[in-house]
Amino acid sequence: MGKLLLLDIFQWFAVLIGLTSYRLVDGRLMQTRLNRVYTMILNVITVVMLPPALLGAAKFFIVDFWLPKFMWITPYVLYAVNYLVIVQTLTSRGHRDSILMELHHLIVKLNREMGRAGKRMNSKLRRLFYIKTFTMSCLCLSYVLGTFAFTGGFSFYMILSSVLINNGYCILIGTTHLYFVSLWQVVRGYDYVNQQLEELISTRSPLTSGYTEELRSLWSLHANLSRTAQKINRIYGRQMLASRFDYIVVTVINGYIGSIYSHNEPNLTKWYGGLLYWIRIMDFFMTDYICDLVTQCQSMRKDTVSEGVMSNELNSFLIYQNSMNLNLKVCGLYPANRKQWLSMSGAILCNSIMLLQYHLMMKAKTEKLNE
Repeated sequence: MGKLLLLDIFQWFAVLIGLTSYRLVDGRLMQTRLNRVYTMILNVITVVMLPPALLGAAKFFIVDFWLPKFMWITPYVLYAVNYLVIVQTLTSRGHRDSILMELHHLIVKLNREMGRAGKRMNSKLRRLFYIKTFTMSCLCLSYVLGTFAFTGGFSFYMILSSVLINNGYCILIGTTHLYFVSLWQVVRGYDYVNQQLEELISTRSPLTSGYTEELRSLWSLHANLSRTAQKINRIYGRQMLASRFDYIVVTVINGYIGSIYSHNEPNLTKWYGGLLYWIRIMDFFMTDYICDLVTQCQSMRKDTVSEGVMSNELNSFLIYQNSMNLNLKVCGLYPANRKQWLSMSGAILCNSIMLLQYHLMMKAKTEKLNE
């Protein structure tokens, strides 16, 4: 029940920030006219009014004492990338809603099958969902609370700009979480199919009349899960490519700012900023990890196949499962998995070192001119 409540809360939160117009009502995914109008108005306000807000925030950073003059372009690059990714997210909402509705019907079927078979969710998947929900909640709460904690002395326009910017950041974080939850539901379905298939494989008694029907049901569910996973990957492909680019830029620049100027900040601020920095890294890692888990569960090895009773239907299903491998590449460019995430982390580290070297070089040059 806990996980269902968290999913319901996130769905309502997604509607609140304009990420989707569908909400869950009594276990059904619905889109009312009020929700559709509200989401459309909020999306238009975000796209139109966010550029002036981001421009004001960039100018505010430029006049701050800690940003060197030769780094004046940094806030503009950061906010320009943020804005482009937000626009990409909002303009692709219709495609995400379509796959969200299709996924919901598949989840209803999966829950009915699991209830009939008396199966429960894998504890590993449950922990994975809780960890991702925790990281997403921490990041969104940090932006929301930051609006009220650091706006002392701000004018009404500045407070409104802060609300718009933080809502945009919540959209960025919510999109990757929605992608994670969609693939997590697919993994949950694969795990159920694998559990049932292990029971069918390991049976030593003569085959019953319902054996073939059960196998056909699992085959159909497995095929639907594979098609849905491919659609999710295709619809979210450009979005995840843009989100990855945004993640790299934000991580490099925030790491640079934190490593150079953290000594000027109070200890509480440094610990708070460092904690959010690592939570964001963990949050994005979970997104790549779920892609890796989908491909693993989709074609899981069946080591017990020689221990039970073999049939023509079971043999055909195993051949189908072993021959159909998911190829979850982002826009056809690269696979999203743990190995690729480590390569991306290496690229972030290299870019951060180059930025620090540039900072030290310009600092030494400035000191030499002042002598």
